[in-house]
Amino acid sequence: MELKPRVLIVGGGAIGGLFAWRLSLSKDIVVSIVCRSNYVEVKSSGYMINSAQFGTSVYRPAKVYQTVEEAVEEEGPYDFVVVALKALPNIYDSAERIAAAVGEGTMVLVFQNGIGVEEPFTRRFPRAAVVSTVTFVSVKQDEPGVLRHGGFSMLASGVHSVESGMQVQAQAKLQFLSDVFVSQGVSSIIEADIQPYRWQKHILNGSTNPVSVICSGASCQEMVKNSYCRKMLEDTMAEIFVLGKKVTGKSFPGVDGIIDPQSATEYISSIPVPVYTSMLVDSQCKRPMERDVILKNPIALADKHGVDVPHMKALYAMVTMIEESYAR
Repeated sequence: MELKPRVLIVGGGAIGGLFAWRLSLSKDIVVSIVCRSNYVEVKSSGYMINSAQFGTSVYRPAKVYQTVEEAVEEEGPYDFVVVALKALPNIYDSAERIAAAVGEGTMVLVFQNGIGVEEPFTRRFPRAAVVSTVTFVSVKQDEPGVLRHGGFSMLASGVHSVESGMQVQAQAKLQFLSDVFVSQGVSSIIEADIQPYRWQKHILNGSTNPVSVICSGASCQEMVKNSYCRKMLEDTMAEIFVLGKKVTGKSFPGVDGIIDPQSATEYISSIPVPVYTSMLVDSQCKRPMERDVILKNPIALADKHGVDVPHMKALYAMVTMIEESYAR
């Protein structure tokens, strides 16, 4: 009997839990998940999911592990490893954390936010197919194992790096997984060049995340209602538009109708329920923030390409000082 492809989701938070749930509904694939802070709750009770798109459900993963090594010892190897960890290169190496699960023929899908998140994986796994996946979804873990999801879920993926001569096989493998997502109601597309989509998402990520930390708890909607804060957001977004186009050499795809800073803030205003950024939640809990991939990496690219980004640099300085204050 032919074995079904195995998927290991590393990072059982909001993103990992939601997409593990959708994959698990397919009969064509076997899904396991590695949880850390919510391991006890997910292992004992599964996920309680309230989704505007898919309805209310209890998802009990077939296999829940506390470490990647434990998962590999029991049931490895894996055909796909989905990285849904926070991207905190100043704290830990995400590629090293998944290393035990990556074997001959494993495809690594990087579901992390930010810019430059793929590079640690291409360096660590030069022979593996590394896929960059951009998630367009509103999902939050209200408490351990309890997810609240909005009315939309979209994935945009592209092969970032692959061993010479293996491009056709990698595309076919990625297409298989994309088709599984589509079969379970998730919009999923594959692009030859995924970076314009990553920069598209960064328009909101790279502006609302750090500004919300400075604003000490404001929702995204509250920020755009304040004229001074709205201008700060739009000026930061304008820098991201210019920088992203300079780096990629392409225009952005216009997901959610966002084609300039004004349409971005109008989109935020149209969202009916308050949105609080992940960086704000981390700051309020005095946890490390994704400041490197959200701000530091883009700033380095701006310096390399000669693009002026004063707002991004100011935000990086302030967010860094706020995070460093946790230790005082």
